[in-house]
Amino acid sequence: MLNSTKRSSRKFAFRSLGLLAILAGVTCGNLAALADDVKPEDSEAVKKGDALFLKMKIKEAIAQYREAIRLEPDNSRAHEKLGRALAVQDPEDYETAILEEKTAIKLDPKYFLPHTVLGQIYANRDNMKQAAEEFRAATVLKPESYNSQLDLGFACNELGQRDEAMSAYRRAAEIKPQEGDPHMNMGVIFALKSNYPDAIKEVEKAAELNPKSAEVFRNLGNIYADSGDLDNAVKAFNDAIKLSPKHPKAHSDLGAVLLKKGDAKAAIEQQRTALRVAPDLYLAHRRLAEALLADNNSAGAITEFKEALRLNPADATTHVQFAKLYESQGKTDDASNEYRKALEANPNSTVAKQGLADLSKSKSK
Repeated sequence: MLNSTKRSSRKFAFRSLGLLAILAGVTCGNLAALADDVKPEDSEAVKKGDALFLKMKIKEAIAQYREAIRLEPDNSRAHEKLGRALAVQDPEDYETAILEEKTAIKLDPKYFLPHTVLGQIYANRDNMKQAAEEFRAATVLKPESYNSQLDLGFACNELGQRDEAMSAYRRAAEIKPQEGDPHMNMGVIFALKSNYPDAIKEVEKAAELNPKSAEVFRNLGNIYADSGDLDNAVKAFNDAIKLSPKHPKAHSDLGAVLLKKGDAKAAIEQQRTALRVAPDLYLAHRRLAEALLADNNSAGAITEFKEALRLNPADATTHVQFAKLYESQGKTDDASNEYRKALEANPNSTVAKQGLADLSKSKSK
């Protein structure tokens, strides 16, 4: 299973100018990106603010940027930097940050960076349409901005505009051919289209460029697994674990593939390893329940299903699997209850609808 792109777990981090969580879940931006925005002609107050910002002394940086604006009210760069710092300081209240970024754009319509930051703010507010518009504006103003192209790719994919997302990632790869992240993201998009040969090619390129990233190999393993190549999936997950021995999701993903290969006991051990590192990883609890069922331990499976649902009550898949377990035990009322909960979580779950319908028919006989 590929890493998801759920917005709830993927916020833009303003201390870098690019995504910290892109399609495949890997950090691509870093503090060095800010250095690209430092200009020799900047005022001393702006330079002091930048130095403080790089040290994550946000409150002090804000004071310096405000001082720069007091001295030069029409300084678009100071307004942009203030907006970015305000976004870091209080992610729950972006209004002032938005105002500063819009002021920077008004003062200098050719300045790309305020559009990028605005796009990140809108993305964090789950307004991906407006985010994409800002990222497009940034890439028009500065086509060679690597991070803006990555941002645009992310937003377009979230909107289902995968061709445009792919174009943005290709452009990012051209701008920085030494970076693996664009290739990994292209691989994810190919996989979402079930084009596994091209997906594997792109993620293998990402692994070549970034051979020390466990997350790259984890994504490669998931693409192999989705394509049905379980042996190569096991190899990729083991490569990820060699790089990051305590990576809980890599252990859990490996366990899921081992279960598909019929080795329930090895699958159980991998899920337990994942949970020793991350006890709140609900997916590992669900997968452990599946492996325990395969190992004829229904009591243990019930315990793990309950724990998975305690951690994530809205997981329709766990409710469905739990319902099937109850159904196999003849506990039809409990099974019906779980199917209903699955439909509350996902009203479009055809499996839950069918399961509930079948139970109703059996009761009416």
